[in-house]
Amino acid sequence: MSFTHDQTVCSECGAVIDTTRDTPTARAPCPTCGGLRRTICDTVAETCVARAGIGIKVKRPGERRPHIEDSAMPSHSHGRGKVVHREQIIDRDNDRYFERVTDYETGEVIHHTDEPLSQHKGHGTEKARVAPPEKTKE
Repeated sequence: MSFTHDQTVCSECGAVIDTTRDTPTARAPCPTCGGLRRTICDTVAETCVARAGIGIKVKRPGERRPHIEDSAMPSHSHGRGKVVHREQIIDRDNDRYFERVTDYETGEVIHHTDEPLSQHKGHGTEKARVAPPEKTKE
C-alpha cells in the first residue's frame, strides 16, 4: 500500500495552502481569502490481484469415479509460502496423469509430471498412512 499527501487547499476558496506556516495550536490564514478551514487531499493506493480457476469431472452413468478429472487453478505452495498455478489432468481411459505447477510471478515451472496413471503411485490418498501411537492406560 502506498500513501501520498497531494496537497492542502482552502475549504473557502480552493486555493492551495502552504501548511509549513501552521503550528500545532494555530493555522495561518489563507493568503487569498483569509479562511482557516482546510481540505486535505491524500491518495491511498492498493494493488489487488484476483486469480480464478476451473475444474471439471466427467462421469459416466453408473460409474463411481470420474473417468476424466481436469483442473487449472491457484493453489497454495507451502514450500514457497505463496500462491502458484496448478494444472492437473487425470485421464483414466487413456492411462495418463499430468501435473504442472508454475510460479505466477516468474513463470518458472516448479513441478512437472507427465506419466502413465498406472505408474503414478504413492501420492495423494495412496500415500502410506502412519498409524497413530497406541494409548496406554495409566
